[in-house]
Amino acid sequence: MSYQLRPEDLGFLARARFRQTCARELRAPAGAVFEQLAERPENWPRWFAPADDVHFEGRPPYGVGSVRHFRLYRAVRARERIIAWDPGHRFAYCAREANAPGVSALVELWTLTPSSTSGTAVTWTLAVDAALPVRLLLGAGRRHIDRLFQEGMGRLEVLCHTG
Repeated sequence: MSYQLRPEDLGFLARARFRQTCARELRAPAGAVFEQLAERPENWPRWFAPADDVHFEGRPPYGVGSVRHFRLYRAVRARERIIAWDPGHRFAYCAREANAPGVSALVELWTLTPSSTSGTAVTWTLAVDAALPVRLLLGAGRRHIDRLFQEGMGRLEVLCHTG
């Protein structure tokens, strides 16, 4: 069964009922990081452990308005619309459909900032409106979410250097 989620824009990041932001500096240029985050969805399972299938609908070029399919843990599926695509700087998407109940809106934003060490500061923000039980689970899982992000960023850094 599929549930329709509310379409949102980047303004949702400021008003969502649940927000979590994680950050890490990578020793990789912003262009390489953006390529892996936005342009190479098929590589997500190589660096983000819960992901097992990520791909765009249709043919390139991709950008704002493109639709991406995302599957986690071989069970949770989502269909997302890209809402920001600024190569080397910003990538964001809004989930429009999911097979898990209880979530009414979800937006994720990836921000890339060149760092003084010729690397890239990566900031990821997750914003969700959901039923109380889902918000409680997300709140209880904050450390787990941060650990998944940190471990993923370590693998993403390696992937940026090896392709």
